[in-house]
Amino acid sequence: MPVPVQYHEISPTRRIAYRHYIGTREPTILYVPGFFSDMELSKVVILEKYARANGFSSLRYDQECSGKSTGDQTTIEFEHWIEDALAMLEQHARGPVILVASSLGCWISTIVAQRHPERIQGLLFLGPGFNCLWTGYWYHYNLLPPEVRERVDRGEEQIKIKMKYGGWGILRRDFCEKTRDFEIDFEQPVDINVPVRIIHGIRDQDVPHEFCLMAMERFATKDIDVVYRKMGDHRLMSPQDLNLITYELDRLLKHVDALKAGQRAALPLLSRL
Repeated sequence: MPVPVQYHEISPTRRIAYRHYIGTREPTILYVPGFFSDMELSKVVILEKYARANGFSSLRYDQECSGKSTGDQTTIEFEHWIEDALAMLEQHARGPVILVASSLGCWISTIVAQRHPERIQGLLFLGPGFNCLWTGYWYHYNLLPPEVRERVDRGEEQIKIKMKYGGWGILRRDFCEKTRDFEIDFEQPVDINVPVRIIHGIRDQDVPHEFCLMAMERFATKDIDVVYRKMGDHRLMSPQDLNLITYELDRLLKHVDALKAGQRAALPLLSRL
């Protein structure tokens, strides 16, 4: 049985739903969700199953406007989602943390890791989407018929996109434009100095898989691996994808544990044969 849903109140009108399994081992596995996706996706649930089977703490949540959390797509701001992630890290996660994130959540996780480097021991990114909302807005805008674009320009209508996990999401121009204040400057080295593991599907039609190479080049850490899935899409939720996600999480946790012990890497499999 999953752990019960709890709620964190940011303000009288803002409440985040989350599930927190408290284990006996560190670090805590904290999942940061993508664009309007919730914590009940199979690739999120399997992280908690892995944590429970191996004694780790697990924390997953619905960011505002998703799942059981409060929020209104007509007023939500990207900054709110950063605040949601920070609230989970600062007020609920115990001890050191491994951040696991999907899509837009990887952008948020990078910001969180830069603000709290003392807490973050590693990053596992799934189809990372950095700096994608302002360009994404204009991509979808240009697909609209001229008469719809005119209504959008007059503020009479919003761009709606069908979500991969069901339902519709609104792309507000003001929301997307404000995200530019939080874009990561990939023209400069990015101050991330922990091990990073990235999985990306070549068939991802939402986020270019080349984003992974940009992160590999610009993140300050030298300890970064990228795994491409030839048949993987943006969701990364096939049985093979889920197996790879848990494998890479397990590998990252063993690697982090070895680094804490003063080793350069976890012992190779051959050493145990």
